[in-house]
Amino acid sequence: RDVERNVEVPHANIVAMRVVMIFAIVLAIFGPFNFIGIRLMTRLHPRRKRIVYALAILCNVMWLFLPILNSRTDFSRLMRAVLGPPWFGWLAFVIVYSVPLALARLGGETFQRRVSRVFLWLVLIAIPIGYYTALVPLRIEHVKVQTPGGKKLVVIADLHTGLFTRPSRLEQIFRTAAEQHPDAILLAGDLIDDDPHFTPKLLAATRVVPPSIPILATLGNHETYGAPLEHIAQLRGSRIRLLVNEGYALGNVWIAGLSDYAALQNHPELAPNLDAALRGKPADAIPIVVAHQPRAFADAKKRGIPLTLTAHTHGGQVGFRPLHWTLAGLFVKYDMGPYREGASELYVNTGTGYWLLPFRLGLTPEITVVELR
Repeated sequence: RDVERNVEVPHANIVAMRVVMIFAIVLAIFGPFNFIGIRLMTRLHPRRKRIVYALAILCNVMWLFLPILNSRTDFSRLMRAVLGPPWFGWLAFVIVYSVPLALARLGGETFQRRVSRVFLWLVLIAIPIGYYTALVPLRIEHVKVQTPGGKKLVVIADLHTGLFTRPSRLEQIFRTAAEQHPDAILLAGDLIDDDPHFTPKLLAATRVVPPSIPILATLGNHETYGAPLEHIAQLRGSRIRLLVNEGYALGNVWIAGLSDYAALQNHPELAPNLDAALRGKPADAIPIVVAHQPRAFADAKKRGIPLTLTAHTHGGQVGFRPLHWTLAGLFVKYDMGPYREGASELYVNTGTGYWLLPFRLGLTPEITVVELR
């Protein structure tokens, strides 16, 4: 017992130090944008000062609760669900607002004020559209891949099941997936929002899927951030077959389920291992890698694997599909849809749910139907 205590205390100290460091870094990055955004709005729209200050205070209350968000209590879950969306939305707003408004200053204060008004009106119009898009419609994306196998696979990802996730919405997603009559439904990570407390809600929604359709899943970074071992234990023997560096034979197709790369820091024992996921594959089986993050494509290409299915980016939850443009594309190489490099192909699902803020503009929640031809 003394040895266990000695191990737990240093580990707790390390976790606490990481939390403090992350908090300091986040504050250092977003603090200036908060100041600049508030300063610009109160200067350009002095009659709206009270509204600006009230919104700024309300949307920044979340900072006070950041240290306890992973405490996994009913109170912390409520604070995350209630205060998280306005906090994240406000931070995104002040960043996007500050940059063009700072540039507009070159045209004089009158021009800057006009730009600000146009920007604010566009935001007010976009909010209800983005809210509706995130919560109501579903887009079924059909993808034909020139890979042997003759199977139909449905990919769902980034559900981020949490406190306010509607069970009816989860059932609608699984029912729609089942109506495509796939050979398997693949859940490409981030099925819950950190806390395995919500795993039973996810599992309950799978009841609408006929038993004849296997449901296979991989870990995402958000499962890894929380309590992944508890999440894994809840899924073992359940309707969802979780593949943690494991394979699954689907006829002549081998589904290689890769763990998430976030585990490299938080849970090394769960680190991605493609060799383990391919272990046991019949010599004539067609391998397909299913992982959460598109970075798995690099490992798959090295082994000549023909197809990799991933998610993770959400497309930044803002984009324009016809032009293959997303907000996430400004920061990552593989952000949306199909990519082919050599003999290997990658498909990035842009998410069937949303993270924290129920807002999607131009990127309807996606269910991907992959047909192997």
